[in-house]
Amino acid sequence: MRRPPTHTVSWTGRPLTPRSATPEQSDRIERADAVLALRPDDVERLIAAARVREDVWRYDEAVVLYGRAMAIDGRDYRLPLCRAHRLIRLRALDLALTDLDLAKTLDPTGFNTSYLRGLTLYLMGRFDDAVSEYGGCLDRGIGEADVGSMPSVGDPRQCVVVARDPASRVALTAWLVRALARAGRRREAQEQLEALPSTWPGGLGPSALYPGSPIVPDDNVHYWALLRYYRGDVDQRSIVDAARGGEQFPTVAYGVAAWALAFGEEASARRLLEEIVADSHWARLGHVAAEADLVRLADESGREDIA
Repeated sequence: MRRPPTHTVSWTGRPLTPRSATPEQSDRIERADAVLALRPDDVERLIAAARVREDVWRYDEAVVLYGRAMAIDGRDYRLPLCRAHRLIRLRALDLALTDLDLAKTLDPTGFNTSYLRGLTLYLMGRFDDAVSEYGGCLDRGIGEADVGSMPSVGDPRQCVVVARDPASRVALTAWLVRALARAGRRREAQEQLEALPSTWPGGLGPSALYPGSPIVPDDNVHYWALLRYYRGDVDQRSIVDAARGGEQFPTVAYGVAAWALAFGEEASARRLLEEIVADSHWARLGHVAAEADLVRLADESGREDIA
């Protein structure tokens, strides 16, 4: 399958190399392609063929497949949402934001769209705009009693259920707090932290709430650890060391680095950012964010040198 050549290199110049597929993963891809070949204009089969590629980080191929599906059905919110999810990992933020603007038009109160749109704005350095996106979704999370107000079409994972879903709320709050801090709105960030419970209520990862949603949460315990760090409940070493060596390391370490940047601790932030981008998990969102900040720091240093 043809690969878009502009989507295979990171901002740091490293190739975005897919993972080696296991025999089982290769078999799933072959079977999805065989089924798609029987009906190449079937949107569900195109989605299925895209998703099996995502397991091995073949996001550029997934982007092509979602694009084919969008040409067939321009009203399906899942298609621009899912393509944007992959474009973010391919460091194509302008294209991702265009897709997310379309997804928001098709599904105005979808949590996944709001979460990814806020993330894209954050990665672009548009921190106040990210705050508006995250805050708007969080404010809609008015509880279980209002689930009846959910739209009958669109993503089952809606902003209005965030209040009863710790896994969604904790991730959104973590990005909101750091966006506030990066925007210089530290008092508002502190207010968000003070409003959090001392312990996170309920179980995490209630994917049963969202049958049919294209993106469902994992347990998001790492985001709760970061919020506790921001609030001063735990120290940096305890959460970074616990994550080091695992797939969540880029997410946790980036959360710590972003907080350091917000409070002017550039040297310590840079050390963590460089450690993150040296990690092999280039598809983790924390890795993408670390690259974005390193590029931003380099640009700012260049402007200072010129001045």
